[in-house]
Amino acid sequence: MRIPTKIWFQYLSVGVLAFWLNSCGITYNDRSFEFQNEVYYRNFDKAAALIEDNKFLSKKRNRLLYLLEKGKVEHMNANYKESNQLLEEAYTLIENRITSNTGQVIAANLTNPMAAPYQGEDFEKVMIHYYMALNYFQLGMPNEALVEAKRINIKLQELNQKYKKNKNKYAEDAFAQILQGLLYEATGDINNAFIAYRNAEELYTENNSSYYGVHLPLQLQKDLVRTSKQLGFTQEYKKYLKQFNLSENDIHHSPAEAIIFWENGLGPAKDQTQITAVDGAFIAVDDANNSIFIPIPPGTNLGITSIAIPKYVQRESYYKSARLIYNDQQTSFELAEDFYPIARQTLNDRMLREAVNIALRLGAKKATSAGLGALAKQFLGEDAESLIKTGADIAGAATEKADTRNWQTLPATISYARVPLEQKNNTFIIEKYGISTDRDTITIPYKKGLQLVSYYDVGKATTNYVPPTYKIKQDTLPPPRVKKIIAKDSVSRFKLK
Repeated sequence: MRIPTKIWFQYLSVGVLAFWLNSCGITYNDRSFEFQNEVYYRNFDKAAALIEDNKFLSKKRNRLLYLLEKGKVEHMNANYKESNQLLEEAYTLIENRITSNTGQVIAANLTNPMAAPYQGEDFEKVMIHYYMALNYFQLGMPNEALVEAKRINIKLQELNQKYKKNKNKYAEDAFAQILQGLLYEATGDINNAFIAYRNAEELYTENNSSYYGVHLPLQLQKDLVRTSKQLGFTQEYKKYLKQFNLSENDIHHSPAEAIIFWENGLGPAKDQTQITAVDGAFIAVDDANNSIFIPIPPGTNLGITSIAIPKYVQRESYYKSARLIYNDQQTSFELAEDFYPIARQTLNDRMLREAVNIALRLGAKKATSAGLGALAKQFLGEDAESLIKTGADIAGAATEKADTRNWQTLPATISYARVPLEQKNNTFIIEKYGISTDRDTITIPYKKGLQLVSYYDVGKATTNYVPPTYKIKQDTLPPPRVKKIIAKDSVSRFKLK
């Protein structure tokens, strides 16, 4: 039986509206809850399996997101080779410039940006190289690890160069310089280690000793003093002793040491907020009183004056601080990277650059509602035009949704501590303080030189968790891109005079 045109239009309007009203409140954080929950309880095998089975991540437009989430979980599960293969594919996908096909562009304009392929936030793109660096180091390939560490600030600079206006304020990463310094030390290159440490210290000094929520670490101060002394830079050695108010007794060096990175909590998740136009611009103020101003291009007839934009929501970590206890000594972990202020700043900068795209999306919805109204008038008369047009405007507002996709298995913070190793299996107690006080132990075998070790606290420590004994694995993974990158002088932000 043929459905009358009038009834068909009514079904269409009601159906579209009901579908989108039911689906628009779902964020990527909701869709990824199951595997995040397993990560929270350190069930990394199960988390990896759930990522594989996640229907949302299996969509082609979410390929990058799948690679990032799975690559990080495999890293935490000590599957370093598998992790690097996934992250290498993510890097290649980004370098090939992820593009949308015509259908995806239309869908994104008529519904919301989540219909287009996920391209990643700029700070997520550089964190790929951090985890690849750690993977290579654990695979016994410190030189390749160093190459990846250098790429962090190189990639930040490359990304910023392509923006003509509203460039990223987060254009350099102090922690990346610290990581470079540590890896240079691990390969015996004290001269370049000193330069990297000095580059990091300069970033802190230029920003009143605080960089994106992180204060100048005491360990960085000690590393600068120690390496300047090792190199015989007497002037710099005396300068830093005085500048940091340190004495020679504060500086220790052992032939065998370990850097233990403590990844704590889960990084910020994206939600959305609806904002309306005021005096030619969209203005939003979030819960932390951080404002964002998005100008409306002159002459733009939006029709719909409410837009949805993404916002980062900080997720509280179970633990607030931690320390290492060993051989009747103790040392506290120092904060090295805090992802919430970095994520928030990167997103704000991107929103300013995408003001025109936001206006175009709203304009497309307005044009669609006008077209449906004209079609209704042709078939059903003038009375139906207003009804259908209003319904389409309501549906357009209902589908106005922010892109809430983001790399959700990143930690909230990364802290680190430097400890000496004795000629035995070295056991360290990690004592964490938060809602409760909990302890874990970690064992690191003796090996001359500097080792890098990662330890994870996503949620509350579980009693049945046994952290791995860290070893420098002998597995080999063919190093991609090494020759191309080593040719670049990416080490020195400031050269030695």
